[in-house]
Amino acid sequence: TSDGPCLVEMNCRSHGWDGAWVPLAKMLTGGYAQPDVAVASHLDVSAFAKIPAVYPSPLKATGQNVMLVSFFCGTVRSTPGYDKMKQLS
Repeated sequence: TSDGPCLVEMNCRSHGWDGAWVPLAKMLTGGYAQPDVAVASHLDVSAFAKIPAVYPSPLKATGQNVMLVSFFCGTVRSTPGYDKMKQLS
């Protein structure tokens, strides 16, 4: 710009949740997710070049990440239904 450089925030950072969503993202796209692509863009040019410009359509899988939140303090003594939820994967 005429005043000098201009920094523009794009909000393109990786989603949090300690990467819990990465396995689902890899299933949806056929094997890649944003953190891997970001690293490859800087460290492995040939791997980065293999990433498609657009997601596959239709996506390769379906899925959902669920975040369970408790609004109570205390100790978890049981998790009824948890084993059943794990069998859904």
